[in-house]
Amino acid sequence: MEWVKLSIFLCLLLASGGCEFDPAPEGMVLVPAGPFAMGTDREDKDNQALSLGLPKPWYADESPERRVSLRDYYIDKYEVTNRQYYIFCQATDYKPPPVWGGMKYPEGTDDLPVTAVNYYDAFAYAEWAGKRLPTEEEWEKAARGPDGLIYPWGNEFDISDANVNPSATKKEGRGLKPVGSFPGGVSYYGAYDMIGNAWEWVWDYYQPYPGNPYPSPDYGKKFVVVRGMSYLGIGHFPKEEYRKAVALMARASYREKLNPLAKKKDVGFRCVKEKRSLFDALGEKEARKK
Repeated sequence: MEWVKLSIFLCLLLASGGCEFDPAPEGMVLVPAGPFAMGTDREDKDNQALSLGLPKPWYADESPERRVSLRDYYIDKYEVTNRQYYIFCQATDYKPPPVWGGMKYPEGTDDLPVTAVNYYDAFAYAEWAGKRLPTEEEWEKAARGPDGLIYPWGNEFDISDANVNPSATKKEGRGLKPVGSFPGGVSYYGAYDMIGNAWEWVWDYYQPYPGNPYPSPDYGKKFVVVRGMSYLGIGHFPKEEYRKAVALMARASYREKLNPLAKKKDVGFRCVKEKRSLFDALGEKEARKK
């Protein structure tokens, strides 16, 4: 009972907005504190990925599955758009992406994800916006939900739920689409396009998970992880094999690596921000009174 009384007292000390002391920033959604299932224990026992010419077995760098607990945080509802990145460039005199072909993005592409930005560009934008890039754990929880779904929308792959390339022969697929164009693919927490449209930079180097047995020569501090797949094709495979490969690569636990200096036309990002605790908010309120 004493804790209940204390909670009520602290809420009353805050503003008249009740206990909602730290509402979600505009354009972000809350990912509540708690555990989730990260990674997988599945194995590519038939070496399907290697037989297709892919550089690593399916699931190799995603094991072992483990429970990870995170604090409350917010994540961008959508990938950062051209319009948002343009405002940043104008405010800071930052160099725009080369694919714009000038100081501003091409007309009509306001709401497309900004791409052709490297890791450091994404980092600079996030810092300017008062946010940061998500860790792998934060990105994966936001995509999979508390129950560790295989895809943001569920456990069955549906190519209509994400902007991934449905064709084994057409390299560009559907092309980049305005953020939020695939509402069927929204995640449990309300984040859109976590699979498809653009790969997304995250905070972490490409390192093995604790207890991971896969001896990748690429582990270390030379590559950074990107998540979420893109609109581009993944290779020239027979139609049925292509669909299987897309479904496996579109899993929310799938990891890919990239040189942090790379500016790829299908790589963008989204940001996260910590949610303040009740005590942090109370301390800030009292500090403002002094």
